[in-house]
Amino acid sequence: MLVRIEMELEDVPGQLVKVLDPISRFGGNIQNVVHQRDRKTPLGRVPVTVIFDVDERARLNRIIAALRNMGIRITRIGEREGMVKSIVLMIGHIIHTDIRDTIDRVNVIRGVMVSDLSLAMGAVGEESAARATIMASDEKRARAALSRLEKIAGEKKLLMITSLEGM
Repeated sequence: MLVRIEMELEDVPGQLVKVLDPISRFGGNIQNVVHQRDRKTPLGRVPVTVIFDVDERARLNRIIAALRNMGIRITRIGEREGMVKSIVLMIGHIIHTDIRDTIDRVNVIRGVMVSDLSLAMGAVGEESAARATIMASDEKRARAALSRLEKIAGEKKLLMITSLEGM
């Protein structure tokens, strides 16, 4: 099952590594980490989201217990069984056309998120390539995300290649 845990961490060195340890120790395969250090919660902490695969409910329970025993403030836990995964390759001036804007415009679709992004940059002024993994709660939302991304790629003059394997 795919799990998303949102938590608040103290803004001190070592906190992120501290919370990742029990996830991997108890068999979680980390897919994505969003560490929003530039934003603070009302308690002055750093919001962090970790998305990972885990194969058993018992392992997930051990991970959650370990995090709570460490004093980590968990604000949300969600399971994402049956998510639809799409893999997209984009080629062009990805950095210059604001990759964050591209991701944000896909992530606003309810039930959709860019869960992983790998970037291969060319020389200054040259084209780059990005491989994005998009997770959607169902086929309809996956198609909507790919359609939106295709429109964005057209606006930004990026070549977009969609994997047939992910859908």
